[in-house]
Amino acid sequence: MKSAWYLGYSQADVGDRALLAGDPDRVDRIALLLDDARPMPVKRGLKSVTGTYAGKKVTAVAFGMGAPIATVVLHELADLGVKSFMRIGTAMYFAPVAPGDFVLSDRIACFEGTSRSYVDDVEAQRADAGLNRAVATAVAAGDAQLHTGTFATFDAFYRDMFALDAPTQARVDANRAMLAERGVVAADMETSALVNAAAALDVRFTSLCVGTVDGVTRAKLEPEAMAAAEHRLFTTALSAITSL
Repeated sequence: MKSAWYLGYSQADVGDRALLAGDPDRVDRIALLLDDARPMPVKRGLKSVTGTYAGKKVTAVAFGMGAPIATVVLHELADLGVKSFMRIGTAMYFAPVAPGDFVLSDRIACFEGTSRSYVDDVEAQRADAGLNRAVATAVAAGDAQLHTGTFATFDAFYRDMFALDAPTQARVDANRAMLAERGVVAADMETSALVNAAAALDVRFTSLCVGTVDGVTRAKLEPEAMAAAEHRLFTTALSAITSL
């Protein structure tokens, strides 16, 4: 039976749909929402669990941070037969998004290097329309605010997205102005690469995040509000991805 090189799992270990999270602790919290949750051995820090939700087998995997490792995880799972993917987590947001709102990828603005290994035109691909419709339906059943639009993805967080020193601030300010001009609603370190890898591998993908850091003021969502938003995110993602 086929097994994954880095994850170490076989086809029997995973469902045909998967949630991809950055933070490994989120996998533990997702597991609490699954029936028959079965944690899998952690390989290279890639924590995973497989269980069922609404009668459908779902796998959740934590990839850490950044496009290269996120696409490794998606690529290996796709090779094992996973057909639908959703990145869930947090993202920097821009108006009209408010803190705690959901942001859903549609188009992408690519400023990372991984996508070029998968496609030639790195901004031509879009998130899966069917998954996005399922997300919109799931959100409508709750009380979250949803914004669908362009996700920008960068490799260097402290050079392009969030300045720690004065010399870098001008670079980040210029990026912010450019993103505003392009109508970007969210920025992260994975989405554009995952959209492009999914297109090349012929699997479904979208990215659904909570807006947690204001891209202009750098204000961060308070922990209590984040916990509530995260729970809504998990249930929304699970409802959407198991509805297909």
